Amino acid sequence: KMILEKIRSTVESFNLNISEKEILNHLKNTKRWPQSYPWGQSSVEIINNIGTQSANFFKAHVYTNQCYLDFDKWYRYYDLGYTTIISNIFDLNDGLRELSHKLTDMTGMSLNGNFYFSKPGQIASFNGHTHNYNVIVKQIYGESKWVVGDKDINLKPQKALIVPSMSVHKVVTKMNKKLSLTINID
Repeated sequence: KMILEKIRSTVESFNLNISEKEILNHLKNTKRWPQSYPWGQSSVEIINNIGTQSANFFKAHVYTNQCYLDFDKWYRYYDLGYTTIISNIFDLNDGLRELSHKLTDMTGMSLNGNFYFSKPGQIASFNGHTHNYNVIVKQIYGESKWVVGDKDINLKPQKALIVPSMSVHKVVTKMNKKLSLTINID
């Protein structure tokens, strides 16, 4: 438990300034975002209003027949307020790479980071659910209200929290545009 608090503290104290424009520019590099990675994880998904994941905004590249993100089709969902999950993001800028290296040095593990990127308009999150691993969440910008177990938490910019393994959790509201970083720790 002490290592989780040390990781949370490191993540919280690490200043990540990433704007909506920067995320949109990364997503415009559509060949960076395959429909799924070799290990089966989708690169870009939305949380639909049923509270499940959808990734129906990919198209086959003309020459390779590989499926990559169709930015314009995805952007319609974002513009309507659907939360987007962007997976495997530690390579997107120098700050994320530096944080990834710090965490790898601290834990001896290569960790995966995901973004939850959204604005108001649709449901904020999956329904209450659990994971069989711990999750560190850092609010990069915006605010969101979380329920973790029996605690209500208002997560403010640059703050981080621990979602312990097997804890029921969900985001209840997203009051404004927001970007959250999640780091899964097995």
